[in-house]
Amino acid sequence: MKRLAIIPARSGSKGLKDKNIIDLCGKPLMAYSIIAAQDSKLFDKIIVSTDSDKYADIARSYGAEVMMRGEELSGDKVSTFSVIEDIFRRLETDTYGYFALLQPTSPMRNAGHIIEAVKLFENNMDEFDFLVSVKESEHAGVLIKPIEEDLSLKHFDTDFANYARQKYKEYCPNGAIYLGKIDKYLERKHFYGDKSIAYIMNRLDSVDIDDELDYLVATQVMKRKEDDVRRSN
Repeated sequence: MKRLAIIPARSGSKGLKDKNIIDLCGKPLMAYSIIAAQDSKLFDKIIVSTDSDKYADIARSYGAEVMMRGEELSGDKVSTFSVIEDIFRRLETDTYGYFALLQPTSPMRNAGHIIEAVKLFENNMDEFDFLVSVKESEHAGVLIKPIEEDLSLKHFDTDFANYARQKYKEYCPNGAIYLGKIDKYLERKHFYGDKSIAYIMNRLDSVDIDDELDYLVATQVMKRKEDDVRRSN
């Protein structure tokens, strides 16, 4: 079964300048996803989709193939589906059993996680069309509500005096690994629902970089991981 890995890496991030290539412990951020895909030895093709020649050069230097995307697919409001659909239109997708979406903002996700996720998915492909990596949520859904312009807490209608955090676990997607059958993804246009299976990751490996605080956390976590590797050797 041939497998395709897609790493979307547009330029122009607003929250953190050049987020997808920002230096993280000596490597540009997107490199961690390319290396993880390569080290898994599972993919017949690893494609970075980008709108930047600079990003493309970096991706190629780490051994990935590059597909340049047009300006219409470069804005911050462009959907992930539109980017993936663009790649599928330009590839002979019939030769692939399914694809992986590996977002560059998840540098703690490594080859081992990908291998575990692929094994879980392939063992359950008769029942499921998609896999999504998740983590245990820091906050239960009942604690997450909108606050409107009047600043009232009217949407927080739970009796928190009797709220027990440990009664049950809730999970949220961590953005690290998505797997999907190509034809089913083109039909559904997302990875979620009753035909999707969860791959659970711990919170440290689920660090996702969106802003400066995330970046500071990721730097410390990565340094700790590198120190652990050095000590083990």
